[in-house]
Amino acid sequence: MKPQRIGEFTVSRVMEFEGPIFEPSLLFPDADAATIEANADWLMPTFIDPASGRLIMSFHSYVVRTPHHIIVVDTCLGNDKHRPARDVWHMRTGPYLEDLAAMGVRPEDVDFVMCTHSHVDHVGWNTRLIDGRWVPTFPNARYVFARTELEHWQNVAASDPGEPINHGSYQDSVLPVVEAGQAVLVDDDHRSRTASGSRARRATRRAT
Repeated sequence: MKPQRIGEFTVSRVMEFEGPIFEPSLLFPDADAATIEANADWLMPTFIDPASGRLIMSFHSYVVRTPHHIIVVDTCLGNDKHRPARDVWHMRTGPYLEDLAAMGVRPEDVDFVMCTHSHVDHVGWNTRLIDGRWVPTFPNARYVFARTELEHWQNVAASDPGEPINHGSYQDSVLPVVEAGQAVLVDDDHRSRTASGSRARRATRRAT
């Protein structure tokens, strides 16, 4: 993906992994073998791997640059994470941070990390392993979480403290951010004051 310019914003993508991983039925329950075969001319090899029959999935972050901030939207899988249920996720050692650096983004440059949701493949690089501890990857960032979802996982963890949540990603990729005081919880209808202010200014200009 080439960087996209949208007004004053620039949106880029940093890819962590792309390849066949899920059976089509996991995301598309009605995608039986006959339907896939009937549509093989456009599904394969771009969307379904002919050898394995699995969906080709992209795991990536979006980097949004505004005139004032650098924002990372979702943080993929992460390195050194214990994910034995998925071989390609387990104990990864990929060049995600190096790829960010090649885009001109250092971890300390990031102002916000937008966690659209807390599934294992969306929060992995929230943290990295340093001296045996999981610490926030982006030390100066505020990590934005949906309050309802985070409180749900907190309740699940409280009911069974020893059970790995979301393949263990809650324990190693979400909880350390909360404990570091870098989490910002927003309600489902949240809108930033900056956005609201911009809308108000535009409305004022139109009215005058």
